[in-house]
Order: sequence, then structure tokens, then C-alpha cells
Amino acid sequence: MTLKRAIITSLCIFAFFGCGDENKQKNEQNTSEQTQGKILDKNASKDENLSKDSLTPKMSESAQDSEIKEINLKLLNGTTMQITKRSNGFDVKDGKKATLYVFFATWCPPCKAEIPHLNNLSEKFKNELDIVGVLLEDKSEDEVKDFAQKYKIKYEVAVGEGNFLFEKAMGGIKGLPASALFKANGDYVQGYIGLVPEEMLENDINRATK
Repeated sequence: MTLKRAIITSLCIFAFFGCGDENKQKNEQNTSEQTQGKILDKNASKDENLSKDSLTPKMSESAQDSEIKEINLKLLNGTTMQITKRSNGFDVKDGKKATLYVFFATWCPPCKAEIPHLNNLSEKFKNELDIVGVLLEDKSEDEVKDFAQKYKIKYEVAVGEGNFLFEKAMGGIKGLPASALFKANGDYVQGYIGLVPEEMLENDINRATK
């Protein structure tokens, strides 16, 4: 009886702590998911209340007064985007679509993670939107082409010194990835820092292309 009782007691103790560990793991998982959701929501929505005179990635007052007015973005496809800065946006020469500029680096994991979502949006809004990846990193064209091929980037990518001038004209980038959305007429719509849900971008793009 003593041995039997000891075995039963041991099983009860094991079951108690086993369930406790399982519940603890579930609680930790739920807490982690909630925390990640809050961080994502915070990153995605932190700039919703900015005025059109304060772009994000942020165009500060000093940036608005900057002497940088004309910017050339060299694209991997061999063409050049000619951009003119004004107080509340950027005009693209011969631009007929809304534009989403995405600032990134090849070493940045979140930048890589957002590529499939940007590809989806590029395909869905191909008649209304241009997406331009703006590399903020000193890489050769061949290196960037290899990166674009490896990650199957389906939108345009800009390389070279013009990218850093553009970043300066925007007032400086606070973190990567960072994006800024403009209407076809060059007016600023919305800026983002960090990963943004594809649905949120889609809603803003719909607003920008109306």
C-alpha cells in the first residue's frame, strides 16, 4: 500500500506541475503575441497624427528649408527618377502614379520580411502605384542586383548617392524599414517607421489613388 500510495502521489505531483508548465507556456505565448501586436500597432500607427507639413520619415522644418531641391534616384533598371522637393511633398518628373518610397538596407531583417508584402501591393496596384526601394547602404549595383534577385523584388530599387540626398531631404530616417506615401501630384499622404501590416498600406494606397 505504501509503495502504491507513493506512486500515485508522484503521478499527481507530476500532473500538477506538468499542467502548470503547459499553462505557463500558453500564457507566455499569448503575452508574447500580444506584445508583438502592440509593438506592430505602435510602429504602424505612430505617425497617423502628423500634419502634411511634417513628413515621416519626418521632414523637419530644417529639412524643408534645406538647399536640396533637385534629386536624382538611379534605378537598377537603368533609368533615373528626377525628383523636385517642395514644402509638402516631392514632384516626380513625368510621374503619373502615386509613389511609395521604401527606405531599407540589405542587412535589415524586417526590411527583408516586408518584401513579399510590397510585391503583393506592387502587383495589385500596378496601374495606380509605383513602389521604389531606396537603399541606404554603400553597395555596388551588382551586389544590389544579386540581393533583388535573391529576394525576388518585383518593384524598382534605387542605388547610389542620390538615395542619401533624398534621405536628407526627408529630414533624416529614424529607423529601418521606413516608408513614405505620396499622391500622383506629389502631395504627402502618410509615413511609416517599422513593419506595417499589408492591409494598412492597402487602405492608405486606396486613399492616395482616389
